[in-house]
Amino acid sequence: MRSDRSDRTILVGITGNSGCGQTTAAGFASAYCSGVCSLDETGHRLLERQYVLSDLAMRYCMPELSELRGDDLRSVLRDIVFDDPHEMEKLNSVVHPRMKRWAISSAARLRNGADNGIWVLEGALIYELGLDALLDLVIVVSDTPERCARRISVRDGISTGEALKRWSFQMSLAEKEAACDIVITNQGSEDDMGRAIRSIFVRM
Repeated sequence: MRSDRSDRTILVGITGNSGCGQTTAAGFASAYCSGVCSLDETGHRLLERQYVLSDLAMRYCMPELSELRGDDLRSVLRDIVFDDPHEMEKLNSVVHPRMKRWAISSAARLRNGADNGIWVLEGALIYELGLDALLDLVIVVSDTPERCARRISVRDGISTGEALKRWSFQMSLAEKEAACDIVITNQGSEDDMGRAIRSIFVRM
């Protein structure tokens, strides 16, 4: 690794569509950077905040939402939103602006602070939320919809058809590949992924 990396702050995004493997890629990147932040985890933390739950309960006219937490809440929301773009937009209107504000404030804090180094933001929605504008480098992890759907199905215990619906709410993978700086094709082993990530980060 280059010895001067501690003299600067570099913000890197790792994205893709659901199931492409960007979380795995970010896990490998953690060995070469100062820290990794997950958009998914940020969204989950927001869904633990009472003011967010109250907002959702009001938007959906479902007071019971304000009493749910964790997997129970996400299961109910998934049943509501994944068959109805209008209902998905209600959820996004509550969560996405707050996620974006968090990312903007975090990027500013890192840029202006003393903790120089490489910091990674990982998540499927980097382009959808316009967060690429905050980043110095964006890596897209790419794979076929079918392979991604199988991963999501195993991970989340849903059908591959339900998994593929998640892609319909995201920017196309081709658009992300065209917009990014580096594409990693995730059709090999995890060792292949690790080597690809290492080759990128050791050059920074």
